[in-house]
Amino acid sequence: MQSQTNLNWGIAAAGKITQDFVTALSTIEKSRHVVVAVADVDGSRAQEFAQRNQIPRHYDGFDALALDREVDVVYVGTLNPFHYAVVHLLLSRGKHVLCETPMCLGVDQAKELYALAEQRGVFLMEGMWSRFFPSYERLRELLQSDAIGEVTLVKVQHGFRLAHVERVSNRELGGSIILDLGIYALQLGQFVFGSSPVKILPSGTQLNKDRVDVQTEFILDYGDGRRMVALVTGLENLENDAIIVGTKGEIKLSNYWCCTQLARSNGPPETWPLPRAKFDFHYTNTCGLRYEAEEVRRCIEKRLLESPKFPHAASLEIIAISDEMRRQIGVTFDEF
Repeated sequence: MQSQTNLNWGIAAAGKITQDFVTALSTIEKSRHVVVAVADVDGSRAQEFAQRNQIPRHYDGFDALALDREVDVVYVGTLNPFHYAVVHLLLSRGKHVLCETPMCLGVDQAKELYALAEQRGVFLMEGMWSRFFPSYERLRELLQSDAIGEVTLVKVQHGFRLAHVERVSNRELGGSIILDLGIYALQLGQFVFGSSPVKILPSGTQLNKDRVDVQTEFILDYGDGRRMVALVTGLENLENDAIIVGTKGEIKLSNYWCCTQLARSNGPPETWPLPRAKFDFHYTNTCGLRYEAEEVRRCIEKRLLESPKFPHAASLEIIAISDEMRRQIGVTFDEF
């Protein structure tokens, strides 16, 4: 049905991830996405971002963005500690919101935001972009059709040299390798096993001088002999694959959190190449942010308040697990 109007986006923060999001939107064929405004705490950065991306309006601070009547939905890509306040402001003004992961630095704040969104009757989603790649739809089909039998093990290794990056290493900025990369392993466990782990066992954790986790290994026990084993690190580059082991075979996801290639044991790989864009991307496969943007559009057109592919309850479950992992390894943030 072609009668729907465009979805007007506002962008909260003029940074690398928000640049990648805007670039990804530009790759959607017959796109009904229009970026109409950008805001940043540094007005000159917002102005520069607007000029580079031909966005008509730019704002110094987020209040004016929240009051812009043309904006339907806002993509929030601020640093982690500011997600709560910015999302709260936007929801209070009746804006739909897509918030970059992690939604908040703790489960209580996230619960409050989801409750506010429901109360205001607006759409809110944490940007767990992995879930919207076509590869995950294919993975769902393979698991449901018993292609590899009963899954007993999910193995993940996820690592980049990030220990020097402020947003990961600085406690005041909500730094944590669990929150930066680990949540993607948690969402895969949730996706594959469809339940919460009964035991959470972190080990081999390394904290930096700011008492922020820069590396951790963990086992999630889902009961009945089903486990996830993961190594997540900011100290070295790893293969960044996930292996899903079943009683009848295996599935390998390359770049599992933004997967464009999936292979079954002894089978040829299936691929979903991403299109080229007018600007280079800052991060791995972030052109794939186009998939979550399309999900947001579909949900808003259907007047849904949450995505069936990543509902509020799924987001809260992952945040609660990451809270518990950080509690066990002694990583806390001052405001909690």
